[in-house]
Amino acid sequence: MPSELDKKQVFLLMVAACVIAGGLMVIVLGMFGCANVIEETVFGSGTMDHSSYSEHASDRAMTKDAESVAYKMARKWEDAGNQTFATSFLVSGAGGSYQDQYVVKASGAGYKHTYQATKITGDFSGSGESTVTVDTGTESLDSLVLMDGNATFQGRVINGQSGKPVNEAELEAVGKFVIRSYLNITEKPETPEDWLGFCAGLDDDTPNGLLIVPAGYRVEGGKIMKNSTE
Repeated sequence: MPSELDKKQVFLLMVAACVIAGGLMVIVLGMFGCANVIEETVFGSGTMDHSSYSEHASDRAMTKDAESVAYKMARKWEDAGNQTFATSFLVSGAGGSYQDQYVVKASGAGYKHTYQATKITGDFSGSGESTVTVDTGTESLDSLVLMDGNATFQGRVINGQSGKPVNEAELEAVGKFVIRSYLNITEKPETPEDWLGFCAGLDDDTPNGLLIVPAGYRVEGGKIMKNSTE
């Protein structure tokens, strides 16, 4: 997580860029070549509202009249359905309004991982990284969320594998906090309800193939019977 010195250095660089560019600068690189990549970078000062969405991950970064802003998002996906997502948001001089917020969401393997910071005040840094893998035949989710600053925080880890979503972890916090939330889940393989049903077939009266009767036993009525003596 960036130190206070690192964040101040980033902010100074952004301010210098604003002087040169004359305001908010946006750099967008999308769907180039065969890489299936979208990258977006926003830095400057002022007011912004940026959102990105996909099947497995999304984010939203907002601020109003901030002294400096740095936002970056990168998404990459493969033909097999695997997807990686990374987002980061740095802001200085946020005013604490409802327009000062940062939301990160990831989903996969029957789970949802979501965190948000609203009413951000002063300096704030946040990031999210997630990877969804499906080409192994079993879906898996690896998600990490970091947040550092003064805000109202809400977090949820929701288990939806059973079909009835259940909150497995919850966070409610107001104030200055450093938050780290990590989730790594592999979808449970489906198990047939009668997975031992094949055992019934072992009780056939007359099994197919060659039957070897042990010493002391006999075949009677298609069943193996133990010899008995009076």
